[in-house]
Amino acid sequence: MIETPARVRREDGEVAWVVSEAPASCGACGGKGCGSSVFARFWHADQAEFPVANPIGARPGDAVVVGLPEGVLLRAASASYVMPLLLLLLGAGGVHALYGEPASILGGLCGLVLAAAWLRRRAAPARGPVILRRDTGGGCQRG
Repeated sequence: MIETPARVRREDGEVAWVVSEAPASCGACGGKGCGSSVFARFWHADQAEFPVANPIGARPGDAVVVGLPEGVLLRAASASYVMPLLLLLLGAGGVHALYGEPASILGGLCGLVLAAAWLRRRAAPARGPVILRRDTGGGCQRG
């Protein structure tokens, strides 16, 4: 289980919207010198909120620990990168074999459109991020 500290910003039924809190190692510079913090501030001026399951009934302002099963992250990354690349190559190669090189561009684009449609229709993982417990100040523990 991958765990990270977060703070509940708001709740909506059994879903809590959380803001991730930087681990202690990232707080050493205060976010001023790290190149990734520059990009983070540029792309996300406000802190991004993420919806997570809230089985413990955490309230806004609570410090919590959010967990994500390790396999879910790998499957999501694989689907997001491998499937579009595979369908791009299959679309371009298949059309190229039938109609030649100029049409292969259209075939590749069709493959990307199919991949985007597949990713949008794909069901959410059975076990997504969930609030595991309230954070009592002891930090994250790997469990």
